[in-house]
This record gives sequence, structure tokens and C-alpha cells, in this order.
Amino acid sequence: MRILAFTNAALLVLAAIAASSSGCSRASTNDRIIDGELATDKPPAVLTPNDRFKQAGQAAAKGDWESAESLLREHLLTQPTDTQLHFQLAAIAEQQNENDRAINLLQFVVEANPQTEITIYDRLARLMLTQARAIDTVQLYEQLTQRHPTVVEQRFALAGFASMLGLEKTVMDQLKWLAQHNQGEDEGLAVLAQPAQVEPDPEMCRKLLDRNPNDLRPHYGLAKMDAMNQRWDAVVDRLTPVVKKHPEFLEASALYGRGLAEASQSLDLQLENLERWAADVPDGIEEMPDYWLAAGVWADRQGNHESAARAFYEAAKHEDANNGETLNRLARSLRQVDRDAEAGRIEQRNQRLTQLHEATKTLYERETRSQTWAFNIADAMTSLGRPWEAEAWARLAMTLPDDHVPDAPARYLTIRKQLKPTTPWQSAAMIDELKDSLADLPHIDWSRADKDSRRIETKHQGNIRFSDAAKSCGLIHTMTFHSDFDNRGFSIFQGNGGGGAIIDFDLDGWPDIALANLNGWPMKDDSGTDRLFRNRNGHFDEVTGAAGFIDHGFSQGISSCDYNADGFPDLSVANIGRNRLFRNQGDGTWVDVTDQVRLSGERWTSSVAIADFDGDGFADIFETNYCAGQRPYEKECSSRTTGRLTSCTPLDFDAEADRVWAGRSDGTFEDKTSTWMANNDPNPGRGLGVLAANLDGLPGLEIFVANDMSANHLWSSSRDPGEFVMNEIATARGVALSGRSLSQASMGIAQGDPDHDGDLDLFVTHFFDDHNTFYEQISSGVWADRTHRVELAEPSMKQLGFGTQMVDFDNDGNLELFVANGHVGDLGRDDTPFQMPAQVFRLRTDLRWKILDRSKLGDYFTQDHVGRAVATLDANRDGLNDLLITQLIEPVALLINETHSTHDGASVGQSVGMTLIATQSHPDAVGATVHATIDDRMHNAQVTAGDGYMCSNQHRLPIGLAGASDITELTIDWPSGNRQTYREIAGGADYLFVEGQDEPFQLFEHVPHSPPVTQETITPE
Repeated sequence: MRILAFTNAALLVLAAIAASSSGCSRASTNDRIIDGELATDKPPAVLTPNDRFKQAGQAAAKGDWESAESLLREHLLTQPTDTQLHFQLAAIAEQQNENDRAINLLQFVVEANPQTEITIYDRLARLMLTQARAIDTVQLYEQLTQRHPTVVEQRFALAGFASMLGLEKTVMDQLKWLAQHNQGEDEGLAVLAQPAQVEPDPEMCRKLLDRNPNDLRPHYGLAKMDAMNQRWDAVVDRLTPVVKKHPEFLEASALYGRGLAEASQSLDLQLENLERWAADVPDGIEEMPDYWLAAGVWADRQGNHESAARAFYEAAKHEDANNGETLNRLARSLRQVDRDAEAGRIEQRNQRLTQLHEATKTLYERETRSQTWAFNIADAMTSLGRPWEAEAWARLAMTLPDDHVPDAPARYLTIRKQLKPTTPWQSAAMIDELKDSLADLPHIDWSRADKDSRRIETKHQGNIRFSDAAKSCGLIHTMTFHSDFDNRGFSIFQGNGGGGAIIDFDLDGWPDIALANLNGWPMKDDSGTDRLFRNRNGHFDEVTGAAGFIDHGFSQGISSCDYNADGFPDLSVANIGRNRLFRNQGDGTWVDVTDQVRLSGERWTSSVAIADFDGDGFADIFETNYCAGQRPYEKECSSRTTGRLTSCTPLDFDAEADRVWAGRSDGTFEDKTSTWMANNDPNPGRGLGVLAANLDGLPGLEIFVANDMSANHLWSSSRDPGEFVMNEIATARGVALSGRSLSQASMGIAQGDPDHDGDLDLFVTHFFDDHNTFYEQISSGVWADRTHRVELAEPSMKQLGFGTQMVDFDNDGNLELFVANGHVGDLGRDDTPFQMPAQVFRLRTDLRWKILDRSKLGDYFTQDHVGRAVATLDANRDGLNDLLITQLIEPVALLINETHSTHDGASVGQSVGMTLIATQSHPDAVGATVHATIDDRMHNAQVTAGDGYMCSNQHRLPIGLAGASDITELTIDWPSGNRQTYREIAGGADYLFVEGQDEPFQLFEHVPHSPPVTQETITPE
């Protein structure tokens, strides 16, 4: 965020100081710029110093600045340290438009006289600014505040100007002093709360560079902006000439080193550049957090996690343990060396920082009017050991008009009583504790240079291509809205769209499809019913009415499951209102059993995941909920450009907590939210996507929830004996926030093992002008944001992602990544389109993703869409993975995979499709993991539930054979803990694997489709 009002006001203060200061305007010929009477007598033959002053005064009065200067310089020969003389010479130099000389003279005055008046500092600052010497101005005012500690206006000016240049430490030092002396403002408090998120002013930095191209230091502010957007290559390019010309500029040198460490260059080149930089850093750089972050990243990239932990600790120490990004990296490194106790303490602090940032964001989204949220910030500050900020926020809360707190005066006094004049700015307990416990960690060794040589094979890539066959296949459905919204735009409850589920409800081996409808009003049963399409040999027939699948709720996501374990998959519909559970009767008909199974409540549920979370053999239900109360359906927001209705920010509304229902032996469900989720986050998220899976490889399931504009949640099953509980651990495990420790507008979720290292990585889609996030699992149950390293950030910045899936489209054994994009409203702006292109990414051999040319992917990709939910299936049983995409304002898309060989147009390699049924746990086998060995290469896949954004994928695991004819060895780790191994599973068919049975049952052979008449070829990488 850029605190514009704060920084602009600070610059206005600086300008006002300069204009009002003594001597700040250019002296006129009538100004008395030299002390004493102007001489009128005839000068004596031999001039005394006093005579020269008088004659200089006469010359100045006449505007004869050259004579005045000459006389004063003669005097300077006898009095070289006379500061008053230097001041007068500076005034004359200014009149002669020789500002650089005036600056040098006034700098002598300031340096020589510690008691220099404040007005002289202000005058010198104005002169420096006229010469675009911005960093020098900051350093001058820092000296002023040291010599004259009680100045206020200059501290405001310094904080504002330094923030525009990206000089974070200077900003913090001034704002702390102002807050401790009751001079803080709410925008300054926001900067103190999240200093790393305050943006420099790029426009001002560019103007400074234009006006003074010899001073390259303002490039630092631009580089900070690049760093905030994780454009590390740009950081290196921008700062390379800066550190060469200004080697003493510590901030630039440290950020340059971090850029080298973070940049997406080859590892060999990266290590070489870092070693060269580390060997020639300036003195004092160890005080810069970015130096230690560079060291930590250096060590982490080489697997030296102990040194990485030490470096991240040093960075945290210099940041007072208030930077969530640093703390996250520190905790992650400690967990990788089995220092779980220390990691846990750091994660607890990071959790409190997350709560602080969530509260701050919510307060500002609500226009800084909510007393409740201001007190929430004060409470968070107290929990972090930051008493001065707690008092300032509580004092601000007392002035706010909305969301009143009944005991506000008492709460303020309780916080105020904690302060004394001797109270430190922040408790040092955390840093002191870490200093003792981490003392044994080794320091960084810049000479170490181990290599990371991870690669994947890509020689069997195909020419990926799709055709939208929805209409020709009979799958005709469009999400429409209530007629009251015709031509008006979309409200928040409409912009998210609706979802769909893939379900073979008649068990004929052809995947059927259920789709949501939402053309009525929330909390009412007046929408057109959701729809059910039966797949008959690749053609879809609507059977909604005949099957009795009738739900008139305002539908969101749909999930398929076999909740009662009778062998026939059922359907759960998430509504804004009452959710519905439909039981498959096994004869093609459905019954709404919501009341019968004792599910209740009316809420805004986005997505549902159904699996056996507590391991008792019965399916449980996890409801991911969004906004609470009635205001989301009453408040209307409009585009400033068009005036049309558009989605309000979700932070305008309270969050609805998620719920979990336990399946019971009699087929009913019991609300277990208050007991199972006892460790609930006090600030629930606004959930959209959900994924249930065995994410960490340990016994039990995890539930990952993608929250909109607040921290994501990761619920982990407790492994302690006794009553089952679920613990929220997203912050501790690295998936709550982005790598910069920021919450994002999370929506869709994709999972898979694209790097073939045997664990599940996660990909989460986000809002426009923010990057999607790729979380790589780096050790069991610990993830790291690798988005920029794998080059997935930049292609997503100008997209708004919703549904997403990782899936192998060309059967080469490597996962591709699909993202459906589209805005939540038509803002009428050329730079923010409503319809957006779908994207397909392919993994390169170096484990970086490359976006594929949309013009070669098929007609669907040459047009823009408003995509929402995405589900995977093999609609025509040809062994290639297809996609179902729900969309706003246009019909649902069914993308049939027509991928062929890159060489001759022939069909790509074969695949094996697997359906798993567990017998020692719930039959859906959620969490079962498959390990397939194909030509000495391991492929991994897992049965999941929820599957992302408002969807359910086909209950089938596909494995591409990468040119091989069979799977050499297949191992299944079942949720019960059983492990089974099968050998030589022939490709080109789907199989049923039943836990405990020695051999799989072949369901059907794949029937390849014919290649297209024309074929565009892409070269394999």
C-alpha cells in the first residue's frame, strides 16, 4: 500500500517549512543579508575585516553580487572557519543561481556548528531538493533530528519523503518518535503496522532521476517497487549501476544482493554472482535486513538449512521480529533441521502478525470508521509486545463513529495504563529468547556452492489442443441471473458464479455432469433448478426432472461423493441459503435427504468437501463459507467508470465461519464445528475453494481452504489419542499467505506433483493485479511460495483467476496447469477487462512453467471468457483428459482434448485410468496415493475431495505413460494404512482397484479419436 495522504501531506509540510524559513526565498537587492550597518564612508586604503563586511553589504544592496562575494572571500582567507561568513557566501551563491556552491557552503555551516539553527537546515534542504538531491536531503534531516530531537514538522516531512524513496528504516525511526510523543496519525500508524508494505513513489523517483541523472540513488525506490512485486531480475538490472557508482549506499547494496539471491537465473550463475557480491560488500551492511535475507536465500538454495536459519534470524533481529515474510522463512528453515520447538514459537508470533494485518486491512477497507476493528488492531499490538502502538490505536478507536464497542473507555484505559515514560517501544522477549536458543547455528559460508540439478524429462510432449464440444454433445447450460439485474451488472453474490460436479451416477463408466443455477435471490428457493446431464456414449441428455434432482436454491458449488457408502455416488449442493444433500437411489432417481440426515442452517456456502476426516469409516462434510449476515445481499456497489453495479469488496462484510459435520453410523450428520475446530482462527476467512487430501504424507487428511482477501486456512487432523480435533496450521506450514506474507484474494486450488518428488504442491488463483501463487512442498507438510522462481507470477498479474487444475493433457507423464480467468464485474476500463483468456502452462525441463500460445490451443482459447469453476474428466473415454468450465454470461464449456504428437499428427502416448474403492475405510478412498513406476521414473497421484473452486473432478486418477506401453510397478497407499503393489498394468484402459484384491479389474479400453485434418507443430523442449 502507498499511504498517499500521509506522504503527500509530509511533502506539503516540507514545502511550507522551506517557504516560511528565514532566507528561504531568494534574497532581493533590498534584503539585509549581512549583519551590521551598510558602509557609506569612503573605504580606507587598508581594509579591516569589518570594512570588508560593510563594503560587501553595500555591494549586496546594489545587487552587485560578484563584488560582495569577492570582498567576503578576502575575509574568508583570514577567517576560514567563520560559519556566519559561509552562510553569507551561500546566500550570494544562491542569488547567482549557483545552487551547488550554495549547498556546499551551507553544508560547512551545518557540519561545523552542532547548534546550527533549524531554519538553516530547512534552507539547505530546499536547495538540495532544487538540485534533485533527494537522498542527501533525507540524510540532512536525519542529522537535524539528532541535533534537535524535539522537532515535529521536520520529522513528518522526513518520514513522508523517505517513504517515497523507499527508505524504510528512516520512516520507522521518525514515526516511532512521533507516536511516542502523541503526534502520530492514523496513516502513520498503518505504516508502523506494516512497514514492508509501504510503496515508494515511482513517479517522484523518476522525476528525480530526470532532473539529476548523476545521482542514481533514486533508482533504489524503483527497485523496491520491483522487489515488492517479486521482479528480482529487474531489481538486479536497476541496481547494478547504482552500487557501482554509490558503493556507500548500504540499502541499495543489500537489496542488490537479495535480488541476486532471489532472481530467476540459472543456479550456477546465481551462485557465481552472489559470491562476487559478498566478497566486496561495504562496511555496515550487516545492519541491513536485506543482506541477511540474501544470505538466507543463498544457503536455502543449496540445502544448507542451518546457515539459512541463522541468516533469517539475523534479518528478523534487525526487523524486531515484525516481518512475516522473514519469520516464515526462519520457521521453515528451522523445521527442516528438526528445530520444531523454536519454529513453533516463531509461527505463533507470525500468526499474531497475520491477525494484525488482517485487522488493519479490514479497517481501511471500511474507510477507517470501525471502532471495533481499531480496537482489534490495538489488541493485536498488545499481543505482539508493542504497547505504544496499542495505545495509539486504542486512542484512535475512541474517535471512530461505526461499530461501537460497549466498553470502549474501559478498554482504552486498560491499554493506556501499561505505558510509562520508560516503557520500551517493543518488548525484546522474542529476540532475546531466539538469541539464546539459536546461538549454536552456524554463520553463513559464502564460499559454499553446492548445485541443485533437479530436472524432468519432456521428450514426449504433445501438441496440446482442445475443441469446445458442449453444444454438439448436448451439454447446454448458461448461468443466468434474476431479471432485476438485466443490463445493471453483477452484485457480489452473483460475480462468483456457480460450479459443477463430475459424477458417474449410473455406474456405466461414462462421466455425467451436474451444474449449478443461480438466477433467483440468495436465501430463497426461487432459482431455476440445478441441472443433471447423463452421458450416453459421449452425448449428454438432460435428466433433471426425470431423475428428481430438483433444487431451487441459489447454488454455488456442487460436490460428488458416496456419503452413505452404498456404492452409488451422491451429490451435495452448496447454496446461499440452505445446503442440500441428494441421495442416489441407484435406479437413476434422486431424493433430497437434507432433513432426513439432519443437516441444517442457512448460510453462504461456496464449496463443499466430503471425506472421512476422523477416520471412523463414515463420510463427513466440510462447508466452506463466505460472507455473513444480510448486508451482502442489500448493499450495492458501482463502478466509478460506468456507474454499473459491480461486486463490493468482501471485507465490507463479516466473514462466515466454516462448518464441519460428522457422519454417524445411522446415516445422519452432527454439527461438530465447535468441538472439532476448537483451534479456530478468531478471524474466520471468506472461503471460496476447498481441497481435502493427505497433503503431508502422514496419516490423516488435511483440508485446505482458499480464503478471499484473508489468510488461507489449513486444517490438520490431530494425531493425538483421544477425541478427534482439527488444528488450523496454515501460517505454520507456509500456505496462509504469499511469500511476502500478504493475504491474497484466493479462489481456485490445484494440486499435484509436477516435479515428481513424491509430495503434493499447491497452486492458488488470485485477483487482478496480484500474482497467482505456487506453493512447493519442500519437506513433509511445509510449503514455500516458489511462484516467481518457477515463473508463474508475471503471466497472472493482469488476470483474475478462478478455477484451476493440474492435469496431464498430452500423456507425457508431466502435469500441465490450466487456469480459467474472468473479472467479477465489467468496470468499463480498457486496462481491466471483464472477459479474459484461459491459460495453459507447460513445465519445462528446468522446472519452470511456460505459458502456451493461445492461438495454437484451439478456438476456445482465441476468445476471452468469464471463467469460473473447472473440473477434469474423460468425457469420451479416449484416455485424454478433458475439462468442464462454468462461465458467466455464456454457456458452459466442455473442452474435449484433441492433443496429438508433435511429430506426425499421430495420437499421443497411452494412459492408465484408475478408480479406487477402499474396503478398510470409507469407500471413496480420499487420501489414497498412487505411485507408478514407468521406465524407472516415478509418477504420483492422489484421490482428493473438494477439488478446488466449487467443483468435483471425475473420481478417477489418470497416469500418462510418456511413450511406454505399461506401468512397470504400481503401489497404492490406502487411507487404512494398507499398501498394495501391482505389476505390469497395460496402458490404453481404465481399471478398478479394490483394496485387498490382488488384481485390478479392467473397466474399458480407451478409444482414440481421429487426428484433426490440419496440425500445427510445436517443438518439444
